[in-house]
Amino acid sequence: MSSGQFLDALASERRHNDRLTKAMAGVIALGIVSTWFAWRQPKSVDVHLAPDVRAGDTVRVSDGRSPVPSPNVYGFAYYIWQQTNRWQTDGAQDYGQQIFNMQYYLTPRCQAQLQADMELRQGKGELRRRTRQISEIPGFPYSENRVLADGPDAWTVLLDMQVTETFGGQSVKDVFIRYPLRVVRFDVDRERNPWHLALDCFGANRPARLNPADLRSGADVRISVQAPRLPGTITPSSLPRDTAVD
Repeated sequence: MSSGQFLDALASERRHNDRLTKAMAGVIALGIVSTWFAWRQPKSVDVHLAPDVRAGDTVRVSDGRSPVPSPNVYGFAYYIWQQTNRWQTDGAQDYGQQIFNMQYYLTPRCQAQLQADMELRQGKGELRRRTRQISEIPGFPYSENRVLADGPDAWTVLLDMQVTETFGGQSVKDVFIRYPLRVVRFDVDRERNPWHLALDCFGANRPARLNPADLRSGADVRISVQAPRLPGTITPSSLPRDTAVD
């Protein structure tokens, strides 16, 4: 082999080595970018499906979370509030027990408000031997404008409920109340709260007692928490801030 051929072979080998070096650098860079991208992805995905989901429907997920459909927010608020207000045999024992049972679905502020309400009622003698149950007013179930978005992670839910209480087996209360319950995302303990939502009690609003006479077809409806008009039959002219609800 002549010296010229030797030099050409050596140069070709160097070019080949340069190409291999560049290819290895590209693979390493691609691996680093892929690792960073994988690290940036959510470790879990929180998906809320609407009750009426159909084939072909799209659920958008951003940063591992999907929007919470209004029926799910309403159903959560209704179930947790109903359970919290269920005194089966004796309110003096049941009220505190229900707050404890629902603690993973209540914000700390809401728990403190409920505890204060329980102590106030206890001091007035309004819990001993009392039973309580609440349920939707017949004919006034969920509708879309009962769930008001307060941003991407908070809602106000308007629950129109019938509240009944007994004392020693005798009825002592049977009233209609609108509860403007605040619901917030609450991803604190996924083992005990699979909904990742919590009640924050009433926020800046207050419950209002409904006049039974207003619960008739054609009643005028205006709501002080900026809600759209509820479908044609529901109640008070406003959510009064100066009317206490027992």
